[in-house]
Amino acid sequence: MSLKQMIAATQEAVASKEAQVKEKRFLMGFDAFIDEISEMVDERKDFKHYSKLKTISDFGHRILGAAGLSNSMEMVPQYLKTGGSAVNMGSSVYHLGGIVDYIGCIGYPDVHPVFAEFAESVNQAYNIADPGYTLALEFQDGKIMICNTQPLRDITWDRISETVGLETFGSLIAQADVVGSINWTMTPYMDAIWQKMQTELLPAVQFERRDPIFFVDPIDPAKRDNQDIVQAMARLAGFSNHFRTVLSLNRKEATEVGKAFGLDLGVPLPEAPLEAITRELYRCLDLYGLLVHPVDCAACMWNGEYYEAPGPYAKEPRLTTGAGDNFNAGFVVATLLGLSPTESLVLGNAVSGFYVRQAKNPTFAELVTFMDTWQDNWDGDF
Repeated sequence: MSLKQMIAATQEAVASKEAQVKEKRFLMGFDAFIDEISEMVDERKDFKHYSKLKTISDFGHRILGAAGLSNSMEMVPQYLKTGGSAVNMGSSVYHLGGIVDYIGCIGYPDVHPVFAEFAESVNQAYNIADPGYTLALEFQDGKIMICNTQPLRDITWDRISETVGLETFGSLIAQADVVGSINWTMTPYMDAIWQKMQTELLPAVQFERRDPIFFVDPIDPAKRDNQDIVQAMARLAGFSNHFRTVLSLNRKEATEVGKAFGLDLGVPLPEAPLEAITRELYRCLDLYGLLVHPVDCAACMWNGEYYEAPGPYAKEPRLTTGAGDNFNAGFVVATLLGLSPTESLVLGNAVSGFYVRQAKNPTFAELVTFMDTWQDNWDGDF
């Protein structure tokens, strides 16, 4: 099937299901960041005008040139936005029409003003800690995110128990089609939370939804050592007694997890074919699903089978911070609507493709319209 046919089939499969999206429930936790989106100045022409560093390589060369010397680099803040992958994914799901409950660090005890609209938009928001802070440097080929994660130390089982209550937490899980536990890497006590969920909470939960998904995006595990990564993946498998457990990784993250498991694919892991690293990682994991999403396509192992779909790559994206979270939202929404794994990958790519071009989450109607545009421009950038 050609890409144009994939897009058309996916659009046809999803176009009439907006009402069904509004019946799907999501419980998202636990991270939140205030994102300061900024550009790096290459050359300042005058007080108002400048050219920006276009690529991460340009930025890297500028930094390396200062080694042994010193250098002053100028950044230009563009705006502040809500951030954190649990918030980003939840916001994307909400705009598509899903019912979202959120537990996390959007301000404690009072919601931080940056998250006021998010807290008012979702069904219920339980704030248990203050948000982290991210300086997000945007480039055409990616982003550099410099994060202050100290507030995430307050995301603990005890704080959840005291602030949300275990009865409420269990009820939220019971009602959810998807339970998202996002940003294992930067949440120091996530392992302990997972362990407590598996031993003290889930055995008593009376699940109301059929085949619920436990969805995890670890967020750049390179900051953890290999033993931590392998142990976390083993603990993640413990949710499979209650859920279809799904792990989502971007291409860099897949490389890091592959290194932790000692994968040998005959080539350096960053150069390994997408299908090879996706299949081999899945073999190491006791999970229902594994997503691996580079910037121009996406792949998954789903219930033991491999699927892949190209995406609408943008050469000059307006915003990349949060693109992966929007992909995740699109994929799980499509899956809950009964789309095939290939169609779910296409829809995830479409949600992300809209987001990086428009710098906002698509509504359901905007997503369907975007897929029309993508069909008309399937063979090039647009």
